[in-house]
Amino acid sequence: MTGLILKDFLGLRKVLKSYLIVLVIYVALTVFGVWSPSFTTAFFSMMAAMLPFTCFNMDYTAKWEPYGAALPLSRNKTVAARYCTLLIMQGAVAVLELATAGALWLTGDREEALSCLLAGCLCLGMGAVLNAIILPLIYRFGAERARIIFYAAFLGLIGLAVLWLVPLGGGEWLMSTLDWLEDRDMMGMLVAIPFLFVAGCFLLLIPSYFISCAIYKKKEL
Repeated sequence: MTGLILKDFLGLRKVLKSYLIVLVIYVALTVFGVWSPSFTTAFFSMMAAMLPFTCFNMDYTAKWEPYGAALPLSRNKTVAARYCTLLIMQGAVAVLELATAGALWLTGDREEALSCLLAGCLCLGMGAVLNAIILPLIYRFGAERARIIFYAAFLGLIGLAVLWLVPLGGGEWLMSTLDWLEDRDMMGMLVAIPFLFVAGCFLLLIPSYFISCAIYKKKEL
């Protein structure tokens, strides 16, 4: 299974190099005040969520599935490797977000640190939910329809978030909630909420994995 994970990352070398260049540019723009740190961390959280989709496209282009089926590997391990690839990429982004928030906190900009943490965790959680939904669908319908599935699921999540926030007052309600917590010296809860949200979202990958395994076992390659 380690070899399958390595295969994904070797295939993503060019993409990851491009991401690194974009990261350097975004960090520079953030340092010069063009964008906020929260925007940059949120952006890369969602970019990392799209990488498994890229892996499926590469497998389809290389006609990997028929070859992989001939190897002495169970299909469960093949699916597990793709989920592990996702977790490693999301984990790397989480470390970047924590480092950014920690640096802002140490410099005394606690409001921006919390904003960065909340934005990053929100996008990490959304990325986990998005992949929990689309990975089984991609195993079911194949990489040819992956792009349509991805964008449909993504827009669906954005629509649900908007429908949830609009009746409450949108972003103003969210900021008022944060102000309420700060006014009551509940900083510990304020910091804990994003981590609990991310943990809950990533737990959805467990049933998603078993659904993907069940689908992939029955799939004719």
